[in-house]
Amino acid sequence: MPHATQSTLLGEDLLFAGNSVFKHQPAALISIPMHRQLTSGEHLLLQSEGDFYIIFLLSGRIHTMLNGGTEAETYEASRMIFVPMGTLVDIEAEGETTCLVFHFQPSIHLCANQCPERPKKRFQITTMRQEKVLTTLPLSRGVELWTSAILEYLQYSLSDLRLFDVKLQELFLLLRMNYARRMQEDFLRNYHCKRMGFSCQVFKYHLSCRNVEELAEKIRVTPAALTRMFDDEFGIPPLKWLLHQRARHVYKDLVDSPLSLTEIAERYYFSSTGYLSAFCRRMFGLSPMKIRKGQLYPDHEDSEEVDE
Repeated sequence: MPHATQSTLLGEDLLFAGNSVFKHQPAALISIPMHRQLTSGEHLLLQSEGDFYIIFLLSGRIHTMLNGGTEAETYEASRMIFVPMGTLVDIEAEGETTCLVFHFQPSIHLCANQCPERPKKRFQITTMRQEKVLTTLPLSRGVELWTSAILEYLQYSLSDLRLFDVKLQELFLLLRMNYARRMQEDFLRNYHCKRMGFSCQVFKYHLSCRNVEELAEKIRVTPAALTRMFDDEFGIPPLKWLLHQRARHVYKDLVDSPLSLTEIAERYYFSSTGYLSAFCRRMFGLSPMKIRKGQLYPDHEDSEEVDE
């Protein structure tokens, strides 16, 4: 007896019929692109780990602060902004602002093995006070048309991750076609498709480790070997790197979560809220409660707030 087959009705839209025309798994994209319309003064926090963001500023104007720092960079509409691994970006809208955000991991499918040359110190983690980490490009006519197509697809709830993964590959092709090589290589200088090994392992495990020895054990190397690998990949000692990463996460939880100081202290292995407060003062120049209340500039008061 012949097998029954389900015929497709004439004119049926396959993409939105529950069966995507894309059969592959997403190669790079982590989530559906985010389309945000921000009011004046509204904040958007983005935190990259072993992955990247590209922000497309479609209208308005934004101020960005990195890793809990106090120096803001300002960007106008019609620009795209590349966010490297290990970066916390606090975006504040100036006036009505519209942006599109792609969140993705390294993949050879994006750059077709044509990444910029990796420098000797291949990947530099930002410190609490470092500036000029983000790279930008103006939107070309091709990229403007591309963003219009993304916004159109986002109107359909059944558009899936695989569709936008293909569109992200198209963007990387447009970067090579629409911009001079020096410009697109500078924009992507913190990206490399093969950055999937050591650095991604470190980002995977670092929050569950109290110290360098525990991280070395997770990655199955000696602490001495870990120090050499950090010098080669990140350009700083592992302990300093771990402190910077812990500070990023503490800062985000203080400004973007309902967790109490006690819960944050326990989450990041501080023995008390007093130690958490001392850590915040050392890294940011502010106590935890002043960070939570939105104070941006360091002070020199000695008083400590009590946990709520």
